[in-house]
Amino acid sequence: MSILVHKYGGTSVNGPERIRAVARRVAAARAAGHSMVVVVSAMGDTTDDLIALARQVSPEPPRREMDMLLSTGERVSMALLAMALNDLGVRAISFTGSQSGILTDEAHSNARIVGVKPDRIRAALDAGNVVIVAGFQGVSPVTKEITTLGRGGSDTTAVALAAALGRARCEIYTDVDGVFSADPRVVPNARLVPRLGYRVCSALAHLGGRVLHARCVDLAARERVPLAVLSSFRDAPGTEIAEDLVEAPRVEAVTHRAPLSLAIAEGNAGGTGEARGILESVAEQFPALELVAHEQATTTHGALVWMGERHDVEELQKRFRDVRGPGGEWRLDVVHDAAFVSLVGLGLGAPEAAKAERALEKAGVPLVALRVTAAALVFRVPNEKVQDAVRALHAGFIG
Repeated sequence: MSILVHKYGGTSVNGPERIRAVARRVAAARAAGHSMVVVVSAMGDTTDDLIALARQVSPEPPRREMDMLLSTGERVSMALLAMALNDLGVRAISFTGSQSGILTDEAHSNARIVGVKPDRIRAALDAGNVVIVAGFQGVSPVTKEITTLGRGGSDTTAVALAAALGRARCEIYTDVDGVFSADPRVVPNARLVPRLGYRVCSALAHLGGRVLHARCVDLAARERVPLAVLSSFRDAPGTEIAEDLVEAPRVEAVTHRAPLSLAIAEGNAGGTGEARGILESVAEQFPALELVAHEQATTTHGALVWMGERHDVEELQKRFRDVRGPGGEWRLDVVHDAAFVSLVGLGLGAPEAAKAERALEKAGVPLVALRVTAAALVFRVPNEKVQDAVRALHAGFIG
């Protein structure tokens, strides 16, 4: 039988009835002739609740202990789903990330998968079981410690397993019908996008699309895993994600990220290795911050820019003197309440940028900055104007 990987997010397993509904869907796929591997997230707001609980106990809990704590959320979901499947007469067994052979680096709270050894999963499938896997977690073969993959890591778990199991099809089930051309809460007439290429979907995920985790899309693209986004609440066509098609420039979607905070470090870029040392320290100590710019304007001056949540940026600002190390020639400035709106698609360039600027100007949205990437035009706009910007660009390019 062909192997099919399902992944169910927190809203899809949020409570006994939702878990039973997922069990019925998995049982139907099993009856259709598939060998089933199911990756689950923690129920509902469990992860947020565990984080809040930890901070009530300790203002700065060690990351190793946070991984031990947070990994329990997915374990609850996996065991309950296995129970529900067995009640339907479908043999099922649950495995943690480490039992499933998910191997990661040593970075607590934001680990990267370095390998997958699904021997135990294959044996369980051969024995006729549906295999339920706790997403978001793995184990470091170096330290033997439990690690977590960061927010959205269950998506990455599912794609990694699909790749390791022979490029099996991977279906991500969530509380929406698929990927839309914009956030329907901002643009009520946003349309379902039936098909996206890997590169466009990756750009969408990195720039604010909340349906898929960016790392999972990048992994699917690299390993050529067939990927789909579907609703766990009703039958709908969903969105298929596969190879990019060669076509004329076209905007596939409009996405946004707001509010965000920026950390901007400027200083000596000359041959002291200071910039490299700062990058390494920030990556290690602040894994949630995203590096969005590394510029060397001259041989003696450079700039580093990170983007993230306010509390992470403020903590970096407070500790920057220690993070930058000896030398003291780098300073850090922060910008809060930044907002970015992006046109996502392939082949976008100057004509599309000019058209977008006219649409923003007509909508009364000041343009702070523009950045061009391989699959997107990214506009920085005032935070209070972000929804106006999304609506104006969607109307101008998608309609």
